[in-house]
Amino acid sequence: MEPLQSLEANARKLARLVGQDLPKGVGFTLLLFDFGHGGHLTYVSNAERGDMLRALDEFRERMNQS
Repeated sequence: MEPLQSLEANARKLARLVGQDLPKGVGFTLLLFDFGHGGHLTYVSNAERGDMLRALDEFRERMNQS
């Protein structure tokens, strides 16, 4: 299996586990990536793309304040 396909398969498995235990109305995004420059990156989310991107922007802003 190609490295990116493997990451995507793992992301889907983990998303099923995470999603089943969350209360209704709670969103999540899971990023999987290879360490180092030029690696693979994939994500899975139970949110609409726009909502997920807004949440990631908010997360980045909070991390920059620390």
